[in-house]
Amino acid sequence: MPYISESIRLQGLQDRRRKLTDEQKEEIREMYATGNWSLSKLGAAFGVSKKTVLLLVNPDSAEKAKEYRKENWKEFQPTKEQRTKTTREHRRYKQSLYLSGQLVREE
Repeated sequence: MPYISESIRLQGLQDRRRKLTDEQKEEIREMYATGNWSLSKLGAAFGVSKKTVLLLVNPDSAEKAKEYRKENWKEFQPTKEQRTKTTREHRRYKQSLYLSGQLVREE
């Protein structure tokens, strides 16, 4: 029987794949534009990698990375066992959010 929470979308940082909020992303762009911050310092300040900051502040790098993933997508595919494990963990996480009242179904 599927979880009730499966059809509910996660918001903001409830989605554990997201490392930064939209406000933090904008703040990083603004800070980098001043020229007083390096990629490494911004990454350390926000708890993300230098590469993550680079992809935010440089659209050309982000586009190159997207093209690379598109061309080499097979390298990034998990095994069936890994995918199954990840899916189960994600469903349990969403269900725990739902049961604790942090995830609400929109009707």
